[in-house]
Amino acid sequence: MRQPRSLRRACLVLQTICVLLLCCYIYHPCVRILGEGFVTTRAIQTVAWRRRAAWEKADRLADLCPRCSIHRVTRAKSHALRRTCACAARANVESQRAALTIVQITDVYMLDNFPHLKNMILEKKAQNPNTISMLTGDFLAPYLLSTIDQGFGMMRMLNSVPVDFLTWGNHEADIPHATVCRHVREFQGTWLNSNMQTHEAMKYQEPFHIVTVPSPDGSHVRKIGLVALLSNEADLYKHFKAPGAFGGAKIDCPWDTLRYYKELLEVKHGCDLVLPLQHLYVHQDHRTCREFDVPVILSGHDHHQVDEVVEGTRLLKPGQDAHYATVLEIGWESPSDSAPSVTAEFARVADWPADPEMVREAERSYAVLDPLRNTELCTIPAKFRPLSSVGPRERVTTMGGFICTIIRDALNSHRDADHHVDAVLLMGGNIRGSREYMPDAFFSLEALEAEIKEDEVLGIVDMPGWLVMEGVKATRGEPKPGWFQYDDGVREDANNSVLEVAGRAVDPSRTYRVATKIVDLTNGQSPPLTAYYSDRPELLPEKEDVLLNIHHLLMVDFARVIWRRIWEMADTSRDGCLDQDDFQNIDLNNDGLIGRQEIFENIRKLGLKVDDGEMSLAECIFEILDVSRDGKVTVSDLKRFADSEDLCIIPWDEVRS
Repeated sequence: MRQPRSLRRACLVLQTICVLLLCCYIYHPCVRILGEGFVTTRAIQTVAWRRRAAWEKADRLADLCPRCSIHRVTRAKSHALRRTCACAARANVESQRAALTIVQITDVYMLDNFPHLKNMILEKKAQNPNTISMLTGDFLAPYLLSTIDQGFGMMRMLNSVPVDFLTWGNHEADIPHATVCRHVREFQGTWLNSNMQTHEAMKYQEPFHIVTVPSPDGSHVRKIGLVALLSNEADLYKHFKAPGAFGGAKIDCPWDTLRYYKELLEVKHGCDLVLPLQHLYVHQDHRTCREFDVPVILSGHDHHQVDEVVEGTRLLKPGQDAHYATVLEIGWESPSDSAPSVTAEFARVADWPADPEMVREAERSYAVLDPLRNTELCTIPAKFRPLSSVGPRERVTTMGGFICTIIRDALNSHRDADHHVDAVLLMGGNIRGSREYMPDAFFSLEALEAEIKEDEVLGIVDMPGWLVMEGVKATRGEPKPGWFQYDDGVREDANNSVLEVAGRAVDPSRTYRVATKIVDLTNGQSPPLTAYYSDRPELLPEKEDVLLNIHHLLMVDFARVIWRRIWEMADTSRDGCLDQDDFQNIDLNNDGLIGRQEIFENIRKLGLKVDDGEMSLAECIFEILDVSRDGKVTVSDLKRFADSEDLCIIPWDEVRS
């Protein structure tokens, strides 16, 4: 039945009034969003602009359908209103959110990623002005560049980024104390130190730091307290001579220190959250998680990535060398929130473009290593290629296997049978280069010094076959510094069971002679080894003078091998013996002596790559040839050396003694 015209007219008038009221609501200068309160002026302007756009769209819809234009306009305007109200509500929420972004790196032994890190941090600060950056320990050592420049290249990079906060790692004690204090004074950010406050340069450090985090609309300001905790584990520092690590400074218990500062920061300073910045191993971080009510911990010391939740606390470690950075955001949505939200990810630093000037700065710093990089010690056998020292705390790397193999060969080439071994085992934490080598790379002096610390020593112990099997297997599983690397005569299966030692099936009842770092046998990384040798200390070398420095052992072996090659090259008659004519091929200036420069030139004649300014290898060869220790290498010295090495030399009168 058709409605009366008067009723239709009344409905039309009513709809028109509704549209007019809606229009007034949309353009009212004091727009109010139900349940959200008043938004900011900028949000109001944004909402008004979006609503006008929606109105224009509704007008176009009306043109398409005149009969129901009023109905469609009303629905479109209503839908636009709902959408833009939600948009304004989100803008209001964002304006109230107080959030801090933290970019964290740790355990950095190379400069390569800092140019990328600079642009990464700049981007994060553009996204959130409340952004800070930090490095949580181990950056001044141990790596080859720092043994030469004492950490100055690293500090230039940290100030150039710039990194806002530094905390101590145990390896900052590895370079001279006076130099470390200078680095503390010259750092342009904040050096945090909560549990080693007797440090000589403490007046240039802070025991804690409070970061204020305002919301964009100023409705609330949050405070986050930073506490920096260094490991006080005695084994890390027992090798330092008096007065000890860090100039004799006392390292207090990390957990007692955190307990004190957590209460101080929360009660006295009114911090909303305390964030521990730790340089501890994972199992020690877990203690913090269990004993303290904190939502998140940033840590270092272990070189692998960790992202786990332990008893409600999230533990984050981004891994070594700034290949990845932790990007952590701590935020409070509104003034009424007491508990923050915590989000985090590991971001690949190289995904950001490198800063050109910082790239040039890194190249200038690394230039001091060129002589070492250009000094070839030996070629890399094909079975160890591709050569890599990345990840020795979670796998047997080709570099780990190569180094263990050349150590074994050096020991077994020694005339003294006491040095002969069946196997070499080195814990992964001793392989330090963390690099992928080029396919055509040779083993250089720089590689040796980068991979193995200059002062590392090993000894030889008797080890039952069953203990070899259990000791190696115990270091598998989760990444750890104790993950054993071994020579090419050792083989294990997919279940981490040792199958072979010295190239033959392992005999559990046989006693093997194993070269390893003696201190590692009782450091707890391999519980079976620790238990066995702790109960039998008489099986361990008693005196330090029987320990062998790895660098010296290998350099002497390289020198012997290279001299043999020079000897063979000089033997032009190919009769296996060196005579006077052959000697002239080595004695380039015909003075009857072999000098360092002549050795250097003969190394080049072999085709080995050597840098003009690097005489270390030539010096080492000179030292082993100078049997009489009179500072000269005479024909007599060569005869005595030949006898000790089973080389043949035909006597002749010396030109000069």
